[in-house]
Order: sequence, then structure tokens, then C-alpha cells
Amino acid sequence: MGETMSSDTGDHGAAQPVSAPVPQRNTVGLIGLIVGIVGFVFACIPGALIVGWVLLPIAFILGIVGMFQAGKSKTTSIAAVIVSIIGVVVGVVVFATVVSDAVDDAFSSSNLEPPASTADGDPAADQPGTRENPLTIGQPVTSDDWSIQLGPPREAGAEVQAENQFNDPPGAGMQFWVVPVTATYTGESTGQPAFDISVKFVGADNRTYDDSCGVIPSPLADVGELYAGGVAEGNVCVAVPAGADGLWTLTAGLLGKPMFFTAQ
Repeated sequence: MGETMSSDTGDHGAAQPVSAPVPQRNTVGLIGLIVGIVGFVFACIPGALIVGWVLLPIAFILGIVGMFQAGKSKTTSIAAVIVSIIGVVVGVVVFATVVSDAVDDAFSSSNLEPPASTADGDPAADQPGTRENPLTIGQPVTSDDWSIQLGPPREAGAEVQAENQFNDPPGAGMQFWVVPVTATYTGESTGQPAFDISVKFVGADNRTYDDSCGVIPSPLADVGELYAGGVAEGNVCVAVPAGADGLWTLTAGLLGKPMFFTAQ
């Protein structure tokens, strides 16, 4: 009888196997993964980069939150974090490529070229339009977007004062000089003379002067947007040292290199 009781006790005391709980679906991680994939796609599209930059950080945050949810599957959360990080790297590469292409286009379309008749076959010689070998006033120059010609500069203190009684006179030792400009837009879209064309004076003191003169007669800046073939005619005015030697510079576009002209 004792043996029977002992046997029963042993059977009842045996350890029962405990199955591990199955992780539940992680909704936050799944949402993060979906957002990350969508952000990754947009990060690869140059025109839609901003959408990717917004979605990818959201996916990263959702992935991190999902990884700390107890009892939930971590697979989708980890995937969301990985996709968002890779998406940011891809987005940076795409953005850098877009900026590089834009800079290259800006330089190539903005740099002015001298007339073909002034070209020198000797590559070692100073090219026309440089400070060492300036063009003469009146010679036309061109870029991908513009054909521009400067007229003879003239001292115009009296003209400027007569144009508007509230104009301030030039500072001590300075004069107002007006330069007529004729510019034809030759690009494929539109051009703004006020923003695309700049005329300055570089004195013998190696300083650049670009101070405006106030209200001037027929300002180039008053010419509005031009389409292909449109012509702008107007004046620019620069305050320069009285009697100073120097050169005029003409630039097309924000990133264009200046073309130099003799002062006379």
C-alpha cells in the first residue's frame, strides 16, 4: 500500500513542460516599416526629396518605439530602423548629386564668352575678357542665356540728382557713373535682367565698387521678365572714385565669372 502511495505521489509531482509565449504582431513596428519604405522611395526621387526627409525620421522613431514594446515581435521594428537609416544615406547621396548638377548647370549657363573674333589660338595667352586682357566697351559677350553689350560709361552726377530730388549726392571723392546696357535673353525659359545681370567697377586700388546711385534715368532693373528673344535696354549706375583708373566688369547669373572691359 505504501508503494502505491509513493507511486502516485511521484506521478503528480512531475514537472509539466511550459511553452514559450508567441510574440504578438507589432503594429507600431509594421507602420514604421511601411512609412520607411515609402520614405525610401521618395528619397530616391530628386523632385520629391522633401517627402522622404519627412517620412524617414518618422519611420526611425516608430521603429525605436516598436523595439521597446514588451511581448511584441521586434522584426518589423528592426526592419523599419534599418530601412530609415539606409534611406537617409541614399537621400543624402541624391541631394548631393542634385546640388552638384545644379551648380554645374549654373556655371555653364552663366559664364560669359567674348566675341569669336577675339579668340586667340595660343592657349598660353591671356584670354580676352580677363583683367589682364580686357575687352573694349561695345564688344558683345554671350552666355547660354544672354547676349549683352555695354554702352559708353558716362559721369552722371547731375543726371541722377535731376532724376529725383531726394537722391543723396555721391560721397566725398566719389562720382556717379552710368553704364547703358542692352541685353537679349537667349535661354529656354525666362530671364530677369534685374537679378541676372550685374555691372561693377574694379579700381586701380584693387577694390570692387558696386554701390548704387539711388533713382536713376531708365534703370535696367525696371525691365521685367523676358522670354526667349526679349530685349532689355536700360542703365546701371555705380559710385566710383573720382578720376580713378580701373575696369568695368559684367556678370551674368549669380555664379558667373566676371568679364572685364576697359573703362573708356
